[in-house]
Amino acid sequence: MNEIIPKIKPSAPLSLKENIINKIKMEQKKMKKLTFKKLLTVAAVFAALLMLPFVFTANNEAKAATKLLDESINQSDNLKTMIVKFLMLTTPNENFEAIREDGSMIEHTFTIMFDHPNKWRLEKQGRISVFDGVNSYSWLKTLEMKIMANGVAGFFGGWDKFLDIQNLLKQEQESAKNDGSEINMKETGSQIILTVKSKAKGDFTNNYMKNSSIEESDNRRIYTFDKETKLIKEMQIQIFYNNSYHTIFETTSILYNVPVDVDRLLERPQNVEWMNLNKPLYSQALTGITSKEAANLIFTALANKNIEPVKEAFGSLNKNLTESLYGLKLIELGDSFKSGLYVGEFVPYKIKFANGKTAEGNIALRNDNPNKIWIIDGGL
Repeated sequence: MNEIIPKIKPSAPLSLKENIINKIKMEQKKMKKLTFKKLLTVAAVFAALLMLPFVFTANNEAKAATKLLDESINQSDNLKTMIVKFLMLTTPNENFEAIREDGSMIEHTFTIMFDHPNKWRLEKQGRISVFDGVNSYSWLKTLEMKIMANGVAGFFGGWDKFLDIQNLLKQEQESAKNDGSEINMKETGSQIILTVKSKAKGDFTNNYMKNSSIEESDNRRIYTFDKETKLIKEMQIQIFYNNSYHTIFETTSILYNVPVDVDRLLERPQNVEWMNLNKPLYSQALTGITSKEAANLIFTALANKNIEPVKEAFGSLNKNLTESLYGLKLIELGDSFKSGLYVGEFVPYKIKFANGKTAEGNIALRNDNPNKIWIIDGGL
């Protein structure tokens, strides 16, 4: 597969329920990371964006890179706030980790307040996610989706895993022994440029998810450090397809220790009903069966204009959006398959809508919740 293919790539169990909302409305076919902490340093941003272990190609560069990251960690002790503005190839309503070839370079703002506990806000044109130190909230600006969860949820694409930067770097260094990535450094005037190249991760027996995310692509990450402060000034991520590297992520500004209005940081819609994703799922119909069987039940429910028997599969799907699918006819359902790093399965389908139009794709289903309930993760 030599190009980015629009498909679904969710990242964490708590974000599963929200994905389909965007998919149905925007006819999307894809999905796929951002979070930080008090000792968050530029190196933290560096590591969080990588999401990947690395190895050094030469002993001298290994020592130099290790020294650079250590110095960056030390400089992080005085960080109180951080505001990162970046552009990413996606669409306004997509999950924050999703890459979309048919999208555009959408502006994002990530604001972090290093506190006890830390707090942050990630937003773009159509979507916002907030962690207030206790709970996580995520919503579309149209309010068609409004979900919350206790603690740090998957709304931020898994960046919460990188809160403890010092521990993370130790883990990265340890895992580097088994990774095939390459790294090189160069100094230019007042800057230090660190470039890391990695191969795609995941099982690509079926290439459906190839190039759907940074991890699942052959990628190159370029980090520009300030030589004096050892803080990152710029970041860029490129993925390799069509025989060349293409930029899918780049920062436009990184500001440290600037004033942050905590009320603005934590602002969220009021007087709305939030769906709590911590609530356990129960469904006899959607457990103990294959993903293909679950897909058949879901399409049958939509065809019969009654999703009550499998309502758990639809999560926080807006009622109006659900009803817009009522009356469809299932023409064909293929065998399920796995691809890339996705923990769930994809089931190929072809359907005819009530208005006579046809569509085909791969519905994404996963059952990695405690009760093994199949739920829709996108793809309609």
